[in-house]
Amino acid sequence: MSDPSQTGQARTMKMRGDFVLLRADTLRLLIPQRDVSSTEYIDQAPVATAAPGVFSLGDQPGRAQAVLALSAQMDLLGTFPPDRFLLTRFTGSRQDTALAWTEVRVLIDTELEFHAMPAVMQGKGALIDAYVEIDRELAFCTTAERMLPETLMYPD
Repeated sequence: MSDPSQTGQARTMKMRGDFVLLRADTLRLLIPQRDVSSTEYIDQAPVATAAPGVFSLGDQPGRAQAVLALSAQMDLLGTFPPDRFLLTRFTGSRQDTALAWTEVRVLIDTELEFHAMPAVMQGKGALIDAYVEIDRELAFCTTAERMLPETLMYPD
């Protein structure tokens, strides 16, 4: 039997666990539930900062949090989308930085079939390594560490 990575065939693996499905417009990401430290609803739009793609939420000096909004290509958006009303913060990352979503869904004790993606299709910095099908739609698999590494420095 030949190695699927050498023949171009997709490698698959079933895995059971707790996951979080994050959606922002057409972008659907699946991350391990243990990567999410909190999720909250916001009722006001964050305001742009001097840093491109970084927004600020909160009006108390020193207590504002940085908010990022991703495009479908996982780039930072320059304008905050009006339909993003959920924020997630990730464990191990800076707790004052959050990502904005239109949907956050927790999947408890769920078995999913992961399909490995070839390296050339994994995106910038190998952010995505697999995909799954949930509700007849694809979701791309990543981790909080890959989405918001400790080394990223966003202004407060």
